[in-house]
Amino acid sequence: MVHFNAAALRPGIVGVFRITRFLPVVASTLGAFALGIFPAIAANGLNFLTAWHILLIVFAGTTLHCITGHAYNDFADWRSGTDGHSPGILSGGSGVIEEGLLNERGLFFIGLAGMALPVLIGLYFYSLRGVNVIYILLTGIWAGAAYSLPPFKLAYRPLAGEWLALFPAFITLTVGSFFILTGSVNWQVITAGIIHGLITLGWIMQHHLTDIKSDLNAVPVKNTTPAYVYKKWGLDTTRFVPAAYFFLAVSAGLTGGILINPVLALTAIPSCLCIYIAVMTDPSDVRSITGAEIKMLAIATGNAFVLSILLALGF
Repeated sequence: MVHFNAAALRPGIVGVFRITRFLPVVASTLGAFALGIFPAIAANGLNFLTAWHILLIVFAGTTLHCITGHAYNDFADWRSGTDGHSPGILSGGSGVIEEGLLNERGLFFIGLAGMALPVLIGLYFYSLRGVNVIYILLTGIWAGAAYSLPPFKLAYRPLAGEWLALFPAFITLTVGSFFILTGSVNWQVITAGIIHGLITLGWIMQHHLTDIKSDLNAVPVKNTTPAYVYKKWGLDTTRFVPAAYFFLAVSAGLTGGILINPVLALTAIPSCLCIYIAVMTDPSDVRSITGAEIKMLAIATGNAFVLSILLALGF
């Protein structure tokens, strides 16, 4: 007779919960979804089938981010050694291997398992919307795996992680959710996705500041954009990396406001606030970096949901 040992499963369950790190997911993935879903509801209305489709879309996207992306990031950063030496409060991985909740093999297969239901959901939407859904799905899978895993390990190369993995994924969350729900795409939604993607890259660069020295001591070296700037121009200049991304968000917001919809220009206000927070950060102080990042997360979340509501109301 086989006995079910619930206690033996507890560390793994706690480990999976730990790797989700839901706070940044709200600011990035759920914010991106809001910018696509709210305008889609305004355009086509809301019924039971639409609500079901929204649930599937959000589940697929958050699973690829929370489970696959985070599991592989923990896997790669633990192997390279950067997580073990990080002084970060919010950064430095989830600690699931260090605390014995999961091992490397478990993390790898959890990341793989995180792709299973999103693939099935993607095939379902493919039957409704055609081949474009496959491109949407592949972008999410690519970002979750290529950001951390070899042979690409894009997070370990300056500019590559954010531009070749994260940025396309965040835009796709917004544009893809709108497309799946409506069967169409418009420049207003695309621009909203671009603005949110740039703001998200800004606070992710802030997130990397605490790990610069541990990243540079990793094997292989995790040469993030802030780490590259640190080597080239010194620690004090690293605070301008997140500021630069927020400046791009200001530019995108003002351009979208002039050419597409004036309400998009409002995003310049929270983006400018984030620039100020970034510039005022002390890159040598972990608490200063972390406090600034928490403020940026709150601003990014608020901006995404306020803008999504304004667009849905027809402003």
